[in-house]
Formats: sequence, C-alpha cells, structure tokens
Amino acid sequence: MKKLLSVVLAAIMTVSVFALSVVPAMAADTVNSPTATTAVDNAPTLMVNGVVTVTDITYTVSGTSVQSVTFRYVGEGTLIGWEHNLQKLGLTESTDYTVVNNADGSLTINFISAAANEDWDNGEVTVNALVDFGDGTTAVQVDTTKANDSSKAPATGISTTLVAGSVAVACAGIAVLAATKKRSAK
Repeated sequence: MKKLLSVVLAAIMTVSVFALSVVPAMAADTVNSPTATTAVDNAPTLMVNGVVTVTDITYTVSGTSVQSVTFRYVGEGTLIGWEHNLQKLGLTESTDYTVVNNADGSLTINFISAAANEDWDNGEVTVNALVDFGDGTTAVQVDTTKANDSSKAPATGISTTLVAGSVAVACAGIAVLAATKKRSAK
C-alpha cells in the first residue's frame, strides 16, 4: 500500500512540475494579428492652438486625382487663422499644393502632386486652427484616449501562485509519506 501511494504521489508531482514548466512557454512573444486599414486610420492631425482636437474641426474631401480638402472650425471662440505643416513635409506651394482661405473662414487645400496626395493619404498632414477664446485662455476639449497598437503579448511566466501550489503539493506528499512510514514502523 505504501509503495502504491508513493508511486501515485510521485506521478502527480511529476505531472504538476512538468505542467508548470510547459504552460508559460505556450504564450507567444508577439501577436501578429491582421489590422484593418480604414480612412479613419489615415486621418490628418487636427489641432486648435497647437492642441489636438477631434471635435472642433471638420473637413470634407472632394476630387480624385487632385484632392481638394476643406477644413472648417466649428468650436467655440473666434477663428483668427490657419496653419499647416505642408512645407515641413517638403512640399512646395503652387507645385505640390495650393491653399485658399475662403470668405466663410474655412481653409481649402488642393493637393496637386503625387507626393502631396501621398502625404494626405498617409495621414501626415497637420492643420492647426488659431482661435481667440476672448478670455485669454486657449482651453479646448482634447480626446486623450490612445488605441492599443502594441503587437507584443503581455509578459508571461510562472506565477507565484502556481509555484506556491506546487510546493504545497510536494509538502503534502512528503507529509503523507512520512505519516505512512511512521504508521508502518509501529
């Protein structure tokens, strides 16, 4: 009986230790899941007084080979003017793009060259509305949520509870063996 109990406990402990060493190895280091590309992913960066906004500026796109994009400020405060980063992207006005300040305060950018269209399509364009809020503040509502674009899986490893559990099983096995040995000695 003692030998059978010893073999069963030894088998259980062996399986437990093997499972503890194999289970963490099953998690992958990186996750390469396919991602969908939508127009939202390649949207321009819209800013009010240098602060990113998702609600205070709207834009409409028209045209195919020459894309014409009209930006409108719809937030609070008085629109003073517009800024963009097209020259910083290496584009030349009149050759790559044209800018029209419309009478209604909106801004229209015509992307003429292939390089300008590519910068637009890749979401590299930044448009900044310069706004006077009248009270000396430049506060705007900012969407600070950031999508999780990480391709790494969470860190894995042997958790302390699994280690503690295996130690407890081993100690219980030793205690049972000691008790059966003591009982058989009497």
